Amino acid sequence: MPPVTKKLKRGNPPPVKTTVRRSQLITTFGVGSVIPVESESFMIAGLDLWNTKESDRIHEPRLSRSMGATSLFAPPGSAGMVPMVRFPEWVHCPKCSRLDRFWRIADKDGKGDYINKCRHCITPRLVPSRFVACCINGHIEDFPYDPWVHRGAVRESAEKHSLSLRTDSRNSTLAGVTVTCTCGASRTLEGALGRGSLTKRCSGSSPWLGRDDDACSESLVGLQRGASNVWFADVRSALTLDHAVSPAEELLERSRSTLEKLAGTDLDAVLEILARTNGVNLDELKEVVRRQSEEEPNGREAFLQLRRDEYSALGREHAEEDGFETFVCEPHVVESDTDAGHILGIVSKVSKLREVRALQGFSRVAVSTGESKARRAKLSTERVGWLPAIEVLGEGIFLRLDEEAIAQWEQSSFARSRVSLLNQSLRAAAPEWVEGVQQVSPRELLIHTLSHAVLNELAIDTGYPASSIRERLYTEPGQAGILLYTATADSAGSLGGLCARGTVDNMLAVIDAATERSQWCAADPVCLESLATGAGARNLAACHSCLLVPEVSCELMNGYLDRATLVGTATDPSGGFLTNRFM
Repeated sequence: MPPVTKKLKRGNPPPVKTTVRRSQLITTFGVGSVIPVESESFMIAGLDLWNTKESDRIHEPRLSRSMGATSLFAPPGSAGMVPMVRFPEWVHCPKCSRLDRFWRIADKDGKGDYINKCRHCITPRLVPSRFVACCINGHIEDFPYDPWVHRGAVRESAEKHSLSLRTDSRNSTLAGVTVTCTCGASRTLEGALGRGSLTKRCSGSSPWLGRDDDACSESLVGLQRGASNVWFADVRSALTLDHAVSPAEELLERSRSTLEKLAGTDLDAVLEILARTNGVNLDELKEVVRRQSEEEPNGREAFLQLRRDEYSALGREHAEEDGFETFVCEPHVVESDTDAGHILGIVSKVSKLREVRALQGFSRVAVSTGESKARRAKLSTERVGWLPAIEVLGEGIFLRLDEEAIAQWEQSSFARSRVSLLNQSLRAAAPEWVEGVQQVSPRELLIHTLSHAVLNELAIDTGYPASSIRERLYTEPGQAGILLYTATADSAGSLGGLCARGTVDNMLAVIDAATERSQWCAADPVCLESLATGAGARNLAACHSCLLVPEVSCELMNGYLDRATLVGTATDPSGGFLTNRFM
């Protein structure tokens, strides 16, 4: 019998169920990710097999259009089921040590269905392979045990070769894991993980889509099944700035998948039918279609436009009128002749906000960025027109920094020297598959570092766990803003404790405390004198004792941080942005 992944058909997913939160199906266990279920291991199948309901539709047209989708839907809740496929297929029996594909050694129940027991010794559980093989194009397959143990030699007859896996209790490294074949070949797994470990080329396997025929010539990389670089989510998000949607806009959003391929008289006829059956003014509906059909930015430009709109809205008054608003903002302009005016321009209390986060793809081995060869993998075999998303409500504080102060600091010789050091370390640490290296600017480095310092201080001041506070950075030219908010899907979401601290005096005290705390780190002087730290050498003076935060809170995966930008160095303490104004 062939493996489950070869039998994957639309509408007929394997009958495997488990319980995960909806938010996890976007960030942790999304399409193409490996999920443990009791003693077994599975992979979330593509969107072709998901069932969507109109009640799960999420309205955020700005975000969906920027991602090239017609609509967004929340993952199925408790009443639905997200399809999965078995992965990895290779398993081993801890009792008889057999190593083979699941359907070759698994036992069957009375109905003829496979169960997770070895047919040879009836052991309670088969153990899924701890290792997999991926490529930077997003493909994934079982670890090539056969070529590995035979060192790439071609076997003359598969029937004469059976593999077994044994571990040495005296050796906890990969050298203590040995794969043996009945033909006499034997090899440990030492050196099997990491780039350059495998000589076998990628076969283009996409188990979550039920196919392995994609053309691919990249080298495979051996990885542990649960390693973080087996699946990197590519999530985009947007804040809902104005939740007031006209009946025509709401109707168009619901019907977008039907209308997207129509034009001319066909489109006019369908619009007339929609307007008549839904009680919407036809001229208004046509005007919305015309306005949205105009050329709009896409890709990175669309993402930047979303941030520009948010940056502008967070500095304006959005009062609460009837209690149904999803965005309420109360800005306070800071007078330039006050102590806070040396660093802050606006402090906004954001007592209500709605954020929509959508999964638009994923990558493996390396994060998919403009400077990496890693490609975003597909979520479905055919274009389904929608993307999985979640919506969360929360509250927060927005800080708009004084533009004149930022411009003055980023032109200083100290700022340029710190950025030059970081960019040099980024280039030196770049792996061979990176085509170009992102160059960080003084503005980006300073604002991100200040965001982490204030976030850590707010976590202490408000009592929120740091993992429940998220940052949203506005660092493009002409922007200098930080939004710290608590939009989460759990009980630490919107309790008002963070927004209540959003007064000018309170934020001045928080920044003052962050300045004092940043003066010294438990790892100093090593931390402050460090020149290349963190994954990919993306930080200078930053460690877990001072600036690093939970990665769920950081937009940039704890990268591009330097405490010296805030408080200077031992040789130049006056170069820091905060020490010039608070010390």
